[in-house]
Amino acid sequence: MKIKIKNSILWKLWAFISLISIVAIIFSGLILSKFFEDFYFRIKENELINEGQQLISLILRGSNVEEFIDITKFINANAVLIDKRGTILVCPKYFHPKMGMILDKNELNSILNGKILVKRNFFRGVENPMLMVALPVATDGNVIGGLLLFSPMASLSSSVWEIRKLILLSAFFAILLSSGTSLVFSKSITKPLLLMKEAAEEMAKGNFDKKVEIIEDDEVGTLARTMNFLSDALKQNLNALSKEKDQLKSILLGMTDGVITFDENNNIVMANSQAMELLNIKEKENAGEEALQILKNALFRLYDLKENIVEEINLDGKIILAKVSPLLNDGVKGAVVVLQDVTKEKKLENLRREFVANVSHELRTPLTYIQGYSEAILDGMVEDKETLNNYINIILEETLRLKRLVNDLLDLSLMENGQGTLKKDKFSINRLIERVVQKMHNLAAQKGVKFILDLRETPLLFADEDRIEQVLINLIDNALRYSPEGGEIIISTELGDDGDIRVGVKDKGPGIPEDELPFIWERFYKVDKSRARQKGGTGLGLAIVKSIIENHGGRVWASNDEKGGSVFYFSLPCGE
Repeated sequence: MKIKIKNSILWKLWAFISLISIVAIIFSGLILSKFFEDFYFRIKENELINEGQQLISLILRGSNVEEFIDITKFINANAVLIDKRGTILVCPKYFHPKMGMILDKNELNSILNGKILVKRNFFRGVENPMLMVALPVATDGNVIGGLLLFSPMASLSSSVWEIRKLILLSAFFAILLSSGTSLVFSKSITKPLLLMKEAAEEMAKGNFDKKVEIIEDDEVGTLARTMNFLSDALKQNLNALSKEKDQLKSILLGMTDGVITFDENNNIVMANSQAMELLNIKEKENAGEEALQILKNALFRLYDLKENIVEEINLDGKIILAKVSPLLNDGVKGAVVVLQDVTKEKKLENLRREFVANVSHELRTPLTYIQGYSEAILDGMVEDKETLNNYINIILEETLRLKRLVNDLLDLSLMENGQGTLKKDKFSINRLIERVVQKMHNLAAQKGVKFILDLRETPLLFADEDRIEQVLINLIDNALRYSPEGGEIIISTELGDDGDIRVGVKDKGPGIPEDELPFIWERFYKVDKSRARQKGGTGLGLAIVKSIIENHGGRVWASNDEKGGSVFYFSLPCGE
């Protein structure tokens, strides 16, 4: 991870120390500059005051004014003598300012009161800035006028500027020295911190072998030592957690049941592969809404009851039993859900129940007929031979019905248990259809039903010919039962896009309700329950068809035709 220079602690520390040093040096330089400036001007002011007092002594002794003017040439100052009213009495020829331009009324009064006045300024009528010292001229305690000495400030300013340049040069080198020193100091402070940063980044990546070098035995060194200790402790703890995680993962993967863990916000925290497969979850974030909503409803009740809850989930034809248990830690902090696929158990239970009910129903009617007519014959209630033969025929028909029912049940049971053997061989499906139609021609002729064959060229089929013939007989027989008199049955074959041979049997019957289409392949299922006995059959024909086709690796389906009637299809792979 790269850190921008402006965000680094080295740059911040160096900049902070350098800034403090620069401010301190500049502030010190300004103070020194001001100090030397004031120092030079005070010296010059004292000189002018002393010289002015000497000039006043000469004036009071009666010295000639012309001599007075000449003397001022030697003190590098211009002398102006004024009276009590401020009128200029004497001044050099080349220096003759107007009085109002030099002193105002207050300043004049201050001089007349015996005070010494000092001013640094530009004076009107004077081109260059001057240092002015005004001294009172007094005799016998009375101020009779004033002496003004004007000294050019150029020489003083030149000296001050030289000192300032020296201060600036010293400040510049002091700043450079301070900046370099602060950089070295900052590096010595930040180097261990950078090493600790690198070590922390390696720790974040899972590498705990990188250690921080302890340079000094100070607070930073103590921090480095603590970092090394923390690295070792984290390494040990993570290794322990990793082992526990691997053990838990092995346990979850080895389970046959699905396990899902939710947090207190009902978000999935962990789910093993069995749970994701049961709920059709590809990713934890894309869980099936239906199943997830059922689980969340259970979780809400779990938080209220704080005890185990068992829910049953129906998802895509699967029945999943969900056992929801709370994760307690000062309240419910989540839940663990154990999922069991009980679809087979439920189906077996339902099949067992339905089988007993349906077989009982199917056996009861023919047995009732057989019992009733047999008792009538044994009781001698039959007087003529024709009635006797009629009773015997009924008993025979019902016996044959029982035989067909038992045979169908036996065949279906063998095929569903995988015990029925298939004798596969290559044959033409079109020729088989023609042969079956020829066999059932008489039955169709009795109802005036016509067969229409739409047989397209297909490759040879590799299957059990007898079983496929049984499939065709069952489908055509089913179509004959529900076809109206004078109707037609269309039998078609074609080669599907997937390379399988597809066979269709279409009738002109009343059709099948759309909501009952998925159930017609179940045992004993009959669409027209009220007329089931009149139509004949045991309700096992389509179940047998489905078992035979699926044992061959094919599939069956049915649909309603828009023009009326139903179409039953099956498809089979044609190759070995």
